Amino acid sequence: AASWNAKHTHSYQVTSTVKANATKNANGKITRKCSVCGKTTTSTLYAPKTVTLSVASYTYDGKVKKPSVTVKDSKGNKIGSQYYTVSYPSGRKNVGKYTVKVTFKGNYIGSKSATFAIKPKGTSVSKVTAAKKGFKVTWKKQATQTTGYEVQYSTASNFKKGNKTVTVSKNKTTSKSVSKLSAKKKYYVRVRTYKIVKVNGKNVKLYSGWSKAKSVTTKNKFCFGFSIPVGAATCRPHCVQFTHHTLQMYILRKYIASFYNNEKR
Repeated sequence: AASWNAKHTHSYQVTSTVKANATKNANGKITRKCSVCGKTTTSTLYAPKTVTLSVASYTYDGKVKKPSVTVKDSKGNKIGSQYYTVSYPSGRKNVGKYTVKVTFKGNYIGSKSATFAIKPKGTSVSKVTAAKKGFKVTWKKQATQTTGYEVQYSTASNFKKGNKTVTVSKNKTTSKSVSKLSAKKKYYVRVRTYKIVKVNGKNVKLYSGWSKAKSVTTKNKFCFGFSIPVGAATCRPHCVQFTHHTLQMYILRKYIASFYNNEKR
């Protein structure tokens, strides 16, 4: 007869399971017993920790979105799809935020959720026209699944400082004038769309990405629609900052020229 401590291959059977709880972030354990020698072992079931969606943010295109799900435990190990079911909310086509729920089964209990967004489609700047200490920006209308627009301008081309933002609350509006800026100053201008949606009972703005920026240099305080001689040079039709003496000289020249022409007639 074989001795009780003779070498053998263990044949473990699960004797008890404490399920890992995803909701409470509590680990579980599995206890196994060898049917040959009676030895028992215990292994930890690490609680599900993260639910990651394949895409967290979409741009509206009128199509239903269904991102895939990856679940990992607290040790970073992937949990097989046989241990959970995935529930998607209805719709998932219009601009908004949508929550995907993962409900665990088998060795796991509880649930976890992850949220993805469908953001509005953006727009593009058509042109930016200089004005007296300001500018007028025009953009392409984007009225589908939007509430309005935001115009942002800055003296920094990378928009990392000194940014100012103006809200346009109607999605059918396609232009905005900005005034009270510095004269003869270069500004960079860009536009994005937004839509107001309900998230957990509260109004939330979802934004598109910013358009490509266009630059504009604001005009000076005095604007003339004709050429004005200054010294030996002639200023073409645009805004020029005149000194009091220059303006007086210009008026005097115009008066003398008019008088001379009348005398010749």
